[in-house]
Order: sequence, then C-alpha cells, then structure tokens
Amino acid sequence: MAGCNREWFENISAWHDDEVTPEDAARIEAHLAGCGPCRRAVEALGSVRRALVARADGEVPKRLRDRAEAAARNARNARARRRGRWVVTAALAAAAAAAALLVGSPSRGVGAAMADELVSHHVRGFARERPCDFESSDPGAVAGWLEGKLGYAVTVPAVSGARLLGARLCKIGDTRTAALMYESGDKPLTVFVPPPGSDAATAARSLAGRGVGCTRGPLGNAICARSVEQPVLAVAELDVSALAPALGRP
Repeated sequence: MAGCNREWFENISAWHDDEVTPEDAARIEAHLAGCGPCRRAVEALGSVRRALVARADGEVPKRLRDRAEAAARNARNARARRRGRWVVTAALAAAAAAAALLVGSPSRGVGAAMADELVSHHVRGFARERPCDFESSDPGAVAGWLEGKLGYAVTVPAVSGARLLGARLCKIGDTRTAALMYESGDKPLTVFVPPPGSDAATAARSLAGRGVGCTRGPLGNAICARSVEQPVLAVAELDVSALAPALGRP
C-alpha cells in the first residue's frame, strides 16, 4: 500500500466513472496493479453497477428512476466539492441507495433496512485504507479487544477457507456491534456478532433457523446467518453456495 492516500480513493472513483484523462487513467491503473485496498474499492463500485444492470426491473417507475439519477449526480458533485476526503465512500453510499430502489429486498429473517446497513458496513469497512480498528489473526486477542470495547463476550468463529484479519466496531440500528474482518481467497468477508437480545441477533436466529440460512442483500451480496452458539450475520461477495457451508463448519 506504499504511496496510497485519500487522493487515490478519489481518483479511482473518478476513473470508475470515466471522468479522467487517458494519462490519468494510465497512472491510476498502474497504481491499482499494486494496491489491494484500492482494488477492493473498485470491485465494490463494480458490484453496484452490475447489480443495477443485472437485476433492475424493466418497469421501474419514473419516480424511482429520478431518485436514483439524483443520487448519482449528488455523488459526482460531492467529489468535485470535497477534494481530499474519501469520496469513494460517499459515492458508494449514494450508489447503494440508488441500487436499493431498483433491486429486490431480502425475503426472510433480515429486513431490507438491516440488510442495507450490513452491506453498507461491509463495503465501507473494506474500502478503508486499513479495514480493521484492531488487527490480529489471533481469535483470542480479537475476542478480548471486542469484549473490552463493547462489554459483551464475542465468540470469533473459524470460517472455513477464510483468514481472520481483525475486527472493527459498527452500529446496527442504534446498537454497537462487533464486526469481524476476514479474507476468503481474494474476497472480503465481514462477520457481524451482535449483542444478545438485539434486533440483529433476533434477525440472525430467524434467518438461520436451526443451522445456517441465507438471503441476498440489495447489491446481490450473500448474507448468511448462523445461530449455533452465538448468532452471527456474514456478508461477502461470494455465492451463497460457498458462504453457507464455510460459515456452517465449526
């Protein structure tokens, strides 16, 4: 990540929208070849675009199309006004809001509003230069750090085929929640461990049933839940068929 800073995140957002010169495009593409966080941000932007193209309704009401177009315009205007900030995050949030208007919502367990929150935290976390607030591959160290910050015990699950990167703090609704960060192959994976009795824990139990249950988020992300031991919710750019068994193994 040497040489990467906030300006790069702004540059790749403009590059993704075809708003750069050929010379700048070549410079940005050379940077992307050696920068993992920037490549993940590009993948997240691409997920938004693919979701809109592949899953949008052919008969979207004009009111919804107007709102989606306004969100995209606002993202571009924000980039022009606020140089030096991580505008890629603002652009992703606006694009995600637009996509949520045009694609389907989860059908059971996790409501549309919570699914939007889960996917937004997942995307924004991995778009950061350093995704974790606490970096460690030691489950015990990560669990201890989270309990100290949140005040409840967190079981760090072993996810088959994934490497633990560390953890960060987020809010689901108004409830502070643990977010565990993993890498599955070259795909980012976030596992949320909500506190007992919270709305997110209840949703995880509802979606999981007696084992593991899955649905899809507003951008097509897989959202899976496991209720064995401590309820968890996982979000990844993986097929449900790959995420479910990985989450289900002890």
